[in-house]
Amino acid sequence: MRSLAARLTITFTLIALVSITAVSAIINRVIGLQFNDYLINGPFAGQAASGHGGMRARMLANLIGPLEEGFLQSVNEWIWITGIVTALVAALLGVLFAKRLTAPLHELAVAAKTIAQGDLTHRVEVSTKDEIGQLATSFNKMAMSIERNNQLRHRLLGDIVHELKTPLTVVRGNIEAMLDGVIEPSQKKLAAIHTETLLLSRLLNDLRDLALAEERQLRLETERANIGYIIRQVVEMFRPRAVEESKHLEVEIGEDLPPVNVDSDRISQVLYNLIANAFQYTAEGDTVKISANIDLAIGGGVDNPAVLVSVEDSGEGISKEDLPYVFNHFYRVDESRARVTGGSGIGLAIVKHLVEAHGGRVWAKSVLEAGSTFSFTLPTIQSGESNDGETMERAVV
Repeated sequence: MRSLAARLTITFTLIALVSITAVSAIINRVIGLQFNDYLINGPFAGQAASGHGGMRARMLANLIGPLEEGFLQSVNEWIWITGIVTALVAALLGVLFAKRLTAPLHELAVAAKTIAQGDLTHRVEVSTKDEIGQLATSFNKMAMSIERNNQLRHRLLGDIVHELKTPLTVVRGNIEAMLDGVIEPSQKKLAAIHTETLLLSRLLNDLRDLALAEERQLRLETERANIGYIIRQVVEMFRPRAVEESKHLEVEIGEDLPPVNVDSDRISQVLYNLIANAFQYTAEGDTVKISANIDLAIGGGVDNPAVLVSVEDSGEGISKEDLPYVFNHFYRVDESRARVTGGSGIGLAIVKHLVEAHGGRVWAKSVLEAGSTFSFTLPTIQSGESNDGETMERAVV
């Protein structure tokens, strides 16, 4: 029997029948004993007490006439009639209770099938606050998450096509023009083609890293490193862009920063993505500031400090609605597909994976029209801890 409602109904009915049968038998027995006791100790006590043994039993039998027997039989009949009616009522109530109990579960099953068939907008009604209501609420949240991720994946596909198509079009157009003799293969044209190939390479590398991180296959080659030195190296890569776009690029490195045990290339990638994101959402005259300091509050106090790295900008900021999702895969604050203002939505997701793989945390704060601050922490090497310059390899977990 596959129906949960039918199984519950039969179970309730059987329980009611067993209970009522037992109660009826007990009542029947008790009434018989009480009636006999009434005859023995009641108005006929003197007659019943004058005999002994079998004589008393015969005298007691003589006291029970047709009227008394009819009374006992009537009582027994009504006991069983009442039991049967009660059992039927219990069965009916069991059916109603089972349907009421299983109706939300049936609705959840229908909703799950509907979503499995592709309708990700379907939701179930939450009418109670009990366990069933909590289950329905959790189901709706799960459906919303699936719908949002599906939308982001569709958007990502369009973004990737756009991101790949634009540089490929530039490269193809320039090469065909050179082959046709329309333009000369000058150094400037070759540099433009090289720039577009670098963009393609970075996008493909980001997609590869994201896939490896999700599969927990991204390897980290950690070593003792100076985080200040890594920051300065990455910042220097953005100096020409800051001059070209008339933006202010500032660096503030705290004194005596403790060493960290990191994969320098991956942390450079984290910094590059965060700074590139800051440049992407700032305008001419805005400021991008990178800072690094010791943080005792986020770390474990004086005995276990952490290095806090922040990338702060004075750009357009992020709304409260978008802020919780900025590190999600494929999420973009800007819905446009323009390469200048859009982006593929995977850079910050990679940042989150890489920072957490190093044992750190990453978060963002922002005020709309006032700028954003992206921060992350890295655990420091404690006294007595050292890999003696030896490179260690481990997987992202």
